Amino acid sequence: MFNRTAQYYDLIYAFKNYGEESAKIRAVIRKGHLSAHSILDVACGTAEHAKLLSAEFDVDGIDLEPGFVEIAQRKVPTGTFSVADMRSFELGKKYDVVQCLFSSIGYLTRGDDVVRALECFAHHLAKDGIIVVEPWFAPEDWRVGVPHMAPPVDHPEIKICRLNVSEQNGNLSSFRLHYLIATSAGVEYIQEDHELALYTVDEMSQFFQRAGLSVSHDAKGISGRGLYIAKLDHFPQ
Repeated sequence: MFNRTAQYYDLIYAFKNYGEESAKIRAVIRKGHLSAHSILDVACGTAEHAKLLSAEFDVDGIDLEPGFVEIAQRKVPTGTFSVADMRSFELGKKYDVVQCLFSSIGYLTRGDDVVRALECFAHHLAKDGIIVVEPWFAPEDWRVGVPHMAPPVDHPEIKICRLNVSEQNGNLSSFRLHYLIATSAGVEYIQEDHELALYTVDEMSQFFQRAGLSVSHDAKGISGRGLYIAKLDHFPQ
């Protein structure tokens, strides 16, 4: 999905306060698991959270986009970053924390796939481990027909403008991202189609329960989209 724009991702999201978010994640982890020392970052993207958290934790990551994984590995050389699907991966390792941030879970547009992913997260939990998931928008928070523009990238060597208009089809939010990217080589135009499910809090809570997890919900979370913190109901002996 991001195969043509992975290299520009950090420039486009330079406005995002990863430092503040990572501090909040750290507080959530310490509250849920005081002695935690290892994190698996699912859908790690370009590893901006992982990079900051690696000052205190051993952080590995997975992502479906090879370009992101390559960038992530460079940023966090002490960790292991792999290309993998969050619904079906096996790392042969357990972690004190499995996190999935920046609404990546929303790309699973079927409830059964969310449950499969959560079961996979749970399978990689060490004893007393916690799962931290930042959701996409709930249905009541999504607005259709709203034009959006990311803060423009305006560097001497590169200019980027990204725009979209929000759409909806049933319980799926959708938007086509339009990129204009200007460099010394010329102006490139790229389109990306994104589709994320609009799950209610009740639906998300049921997905966690189906995966054998007890869960609590923080309506605000680290960026205003909410946060789910979960633990295994029964840790396998």
